[in-house]
Amino acid sequence: MRDVDQPRRPEIGDSQYRVQFHLAQARAHRSRGEIELARAEYGQAIELESDLVEAYLGLSELSLPGMGYLEWLARLHETITPEHYLEIGIGRGHSLACAKPPTCVIAIDSAPKLSVPLSTETHIYCETSDEFFVKKRLTRLLNGQPLRLAFIDGLHIFSQALKDFINIERFCGPRSLVLIHDTIPLDEVTQRPQRQRSFYTGDVWKLVLCLKHYRPEFDLFTIATPWSGLTVVSGLDCASRVLSERYEEAMASFSVLPYSHIESDKQAKLNVVANDTSAVEARLKVRGLIGPPA
Repeated sequence: MRDVDQPRRPEIGDSQYRVQFHLAQARAHRSRGEIELARAEYGQAIELESDLVEAYLGLSELSLPGMGYLEWLARLHETITPEHYLEIGIGRGHSLACAKPPTCVIAIDSAPKLSVPLSTETHIYCETSDEFFVKKRLTRLLNGQPLRLAFIDGLHIFSQALKDFINIERFCGPRSLVLIHDTIPLDEVTQRPQRQRSFYTGDVWKLVLCLKHYRPEFDLFTIATPWSGLTVVSGLDCASRVLSERYEEAMASFSVLPYSHIESDKQAKLNVVANDTSAVEARLKVRGLIGPPA
């Protein structure tokens, strides 16, 4: 008699059923802590259906278990309570919703698709981040105060992420934090600058290497949070022009890097740290970035 806990083995040629079979097997292995077996089943499902989001999410959660990036964002908002928060790339607004009063939110997205309620004062600019900064909107909105917290989650390509970082740093102070999403790529296909799959990180990971090279004074680390990492940068200097003056040089050096450059050593090259709230928050406290000012 067939074990009732095992899905029926699919017939040859029954493609969709085979996909669901492998997904079910992956979930079963995962529930029993059989990580490599689960990984193999997700891989089999992707071989049958190359754009299978559920399988990609499953693989990413196997590689990066624990608290998700939205939970991290909410926790940082609660801990810091920034007077102003800037977000580039708001999508449906789930990350925006992490901000609470009295924070004033400044959001940039050329085509936002808000689907969640927001609970604090929010200014949404339906334009590109380049347009936003050219119009000097942030200068007027901050009125001379430093930007305490920013989140880069825009086009998912290195060239734009670097521009956004350069523009943001000019408004930062000693206690500012810049967060960069999608900095731990899952595989070669999903990190390509030109989107190939629904699950997509782009080549934002190159920004981490670029910042480490040109600005070694930064305190920079990447939290191993699903689905694709969250890099935290502090030690910012609004007067620095290193990145803007060497932008073309940086593009020439880093935009051409292949995924293989980091594939076997992501932890060291991307400054990856454990997805552990106490360890990360202790690190931020030591540097005076959370808690009362020194």
